[in-house]
Amino acid sequence: MKIETRRHSENKIQNRFLRRLIFGGFLVLIAATGAFGNPTEEDVFKSVNQNMNSPVDMSKAVPYLLAALGVIILVILFNYHRQRQNTPRSLNHPGKLSRELSRRLRLRSIELRQLKLLAEEQELEHPLTLILCPSVLAKAMRNPSVRVDRAVVKQVIQRLRASLTTPH
Repeated sequence: MKIETRRHSENKIQNRFLRRLIFGGFLVLIAATGAFGNPTEEDVFKSVNQNMNSPVDMSKAVPYLLAALGVIILVILFNYHRQRQNTPRSLNHPGKLSRELSRRLRLRSIELRQLKLLAEEQELEHPLTLILCPSVLAKAMRNPSVRVDRAVVKQVIQRLRASLTTPH
């Protein structure tokens, strides 16, 4: 449920960002364009004559260049934001989870080592699967193994049963 809520809020943020980006682009385009009028033929000839005789004035091109620069910056920011959203985030770290459960269950290093051996025999990725899934632990205990000290694992099972029956 949290993942769906997080995705929903990320999509909301992304949609808000996209709307602001489009709105900003429209504002830049509106600011860059001036009011256009219908010139007469005489005005056109006069303008052409003046432009041929006068030096080039870059001040008229500056608003258009700034508008183009603004659009380029907006596109770069949009692409950066989109790429940043595509990178997956690691929500949980197996080492931190292992330490936290070991602390809560008060597992000693010997007990954790025995659980690791038992997990390797069952071809499990993580020994805490045995703690979290009692049916897998029971199946692992039924299989004969020379490497695992069953007495230590039984102490862990008893501690798990005790922690489940006592309220916290």
